[in-house]
Amino acid sequence: MIQFETLIGIEELSKEIGLNKYTIYKKMRENKFPKGIKVNGKRMFKPDMILNYYKELGISVKLTNN
Repeated sequence: MIQFETLIGIEELSKEIGLNKYTIYKKMRENKFPKGIKVNGKRMFKPDMILNYYKELGISVKLTNN
C-alpha cells in the first residue's frame, strides 16, 4: 500500500508559523531551520519535520493542515 505524506509550500508555511519566507530561507542557509525537500523546483516541507524542529526547541506549534 502506498502512503502519501502531506507537504506544505514555503508560502503556506510562512503564514502558519508567522515568519517571512525570506527569513525562513536565511535560517535554512544558516542551518537553523529544516531545509525541507524540493519538488518540481519548489521548496516543500513535511509538517512532522517542522513540528519536531519546534518541539526540540521547546516551542509548542500547531499547524492547521496537520
